[in-house]
Amino acid sequence: MQSPEFLHRTRFLGAVSLALTLSAGCDDPPKRTNPFDPPADKPKEPPRLTESPKPTGPPHLTIDTLGPKVGFNRALLDKPEGRAQLSQEVAAVRQHFEGKEAPVIVDRKAKISWVVALIDELGKIGVTAVKVKTETRKEFPAEITFLPPAKASSAPCSPVAMVLEDRGTAVWKLSGGTAMKRARGFAGPDLSMTQETIERIGKGCSGASAIFVSGAEAIEWGLVYDLAGSAKTLAAPKFDSVVLLPETPVPGHKVDVSS
Repeated sequence: MQSPEFLHRTRFLGAVSLALTLSAGCDDPPKRTNPFDPPADKPKEPPRLTESPKPTGPPHLTIDTLGPKVGFNRALLDKPEGRAQLSQEVAAVRQHFEGKEAPVIVDRKAKISWVVALIDELGKIGVTAVKVKTETRKEFPAEITFLPPAKASSAPCSPVAMVLEDRGTAVWKLSGGTAMKRARGFAGPDLSMTQETIERIGKGCSGASAIFVSGAEAIEWGLVYDLAGSAKTLAAPKFDSVVLLPETPVPGHKVDVSS
């Protein structure tokens, strides 16, 4: 029979052995490191910026109180380089408008010369027509199709209508002759009386499929648009299109639409 001292010593040694075994099992094996891994304290690189996809559809064409815009690109036509910039911007979007009708939104307070310039540049890239949208009276069309002058039928007897500097109107034939003038109304041109004059000249010209319009330099675009709109509402003659003259005419003088 074993003595109590021997049993105590055996239990003690067993307990120590068990403790060492458990301690060794808790230790994780050493991790192997890849020599090509970056150091742990290396700062993380920010995610790379990717360019947003560019729009594939046609850009919006607008003219506000500062000038024409092709998409988000503006051409300041009051600046010396403005016309060249407009030409460049329009040429850059040729694939969207060549052989098609180009829609343009124009502010009433825009300058007539800006509308002339944009229609001219669009004509150079081969648009068939320019559909202009401008706020106007409810009885006038919300959109009017303007032809580039080179594409318009210009019978010598075709009517020319113009808003004068005093906001009166003048109507005469493309070939020249006496201009019939109407005084301004209370809020601007007297378009009802002007319609009568346009109707009289238009009915006397069987080959008139277009009416030619313009305005004095100080006149805002909206008044010229209203003049064109009033002509488009006539029951007879019916004008298929409207042409905005590239140069401000002199009432009663012959008009050269090619200038």
